[in-house]
Amino acid sequence: MSVAILIKFKSTDRAPLYIPVATQGEYHGVWLPAAEKLGLKWVPLFEDGPVVDASDLPALLDEFRQLRDALAGSPKNDAILEHIDSILEEFSRLDLTEVSRIAIG
Repeated sequence: MSVAILIKFKSTDRAPLYIPVATQGEYHGVWLPAAEKLGLKWVPLFEDGPVVDASDLPALLDEFRQLRDALAGSPKNDAILEHIDSILEEFSRLDLTEVSRIAIG
């Protein structure tokens, strides 16, 4: 099992975008403890499958950045940091006016 982001678009011609976030073990062992320590709102909800409104996206992306900063001190987290960078990159390429739904789970 894993945690991923699914982005659906308003245009029926455009395929949904699937962005892997973390394996279940990595989420529980690294992401969740760090998110709880930081007092993050969205990251601890990932397993429950929240739907994120476009207006909440800046807060969600800020949480990814906070998590990245918190994990940056350890070389063992290098792969996770690269993955968070790729997630942020994917979101930076999105035109939010084209997005109909963002689900995480």
